[in-house]
Amino acid sequence: MFLLTAVVPVEALTEIAREAGWLEILFATLFNPAWNQEHATVIWPLIFAVLVLTGIGLPTPEDIWLTLAGFSAYKQGGDSFIWWYYVLAFFGCTISNLIGDSFAWTMGRRWGFGIRDRFKFMRRVLNEKRMRRVQGWFDNYGNWTVFLGRQLAGVRFVTFFSAGTMRMPLHKFLLYDFLGCFVSIPVWFVLGGLAAVYGQGWLDSASKVAGGGLFGAAAVAVVIFLIVVKVRSARRARRDAEKIEAEIRLSARHASQPDLPVQPH
Repeated sequence: MFLLTAVVPVEALTEIAREAGWLEILFATLFNPAWNQEHATVIWPLIFAVLVLTGIGLPTPEDIWLTLAGFSAYKQGGDSFIWWYYVLAFFGCTISNLIGDSFAWTMGRRWGFGIRDRFKFMRRVLNEKRMRRVQGWFDNYGNWTVFLGRQLAGVRFVTFFSAGTMRMPLHKFLLYDFLGCFVSIPVWFVLGGLAAVYGQGWLDSASKVAGGGLFGAAAVAVVIFLIVVKVRSARRARRDAEKIEAEIRLSARHASQPDLPVQPH
């Protein structure tokens, strides 16, 4: 709301609210090129900072922020495609990703998987199921696993961390990571640009058909649904990890027991 009042006077917001409703105000503000241009010094540092933090395990999908980058580049170009806006956005997002991913690589190289015993929350990030999957990729695809991990949400941190534990040279890690960024980031930029072009019309149509209150309730319901799914997935992943760890402990116990001598008949 502070950002809104910095651009639109309070009196104007009040008058618009009576006529259009709060959803229309929100849509009109977010899709306003002037608002995006005026707040570019806030939008871009926020996007770059989050992309760096996702590299070290921040639990937020970086794809959303890359889509936002494509959206903002189009809006800050005055609702037009300005190629060098996207070039600058690409290099800014790529550098941010590489910095964050290098932190994950460094953590793996320095502490290895023993970090799971030092910090409990790392057991959820570096669970056995994800580690086995990434290890299988490294066995089959070698260094290209870094490229593959860059394309898939949910295993990026595990992939980059594992690359560090395997002592993969940093220059090779950054090369394959950059190639992954070169493929994936433009895809999200295109989606963000399409949202900037067609998103407001779709949202306006949906809000008029459903009504502001019903549309807002639907949005809240979607958020609640996603939270429930996330919580259930986390619980299931925790149970799977506990079962796998129990199997590992049991196998280690059997391996440590000496074989009994065979009695002659």
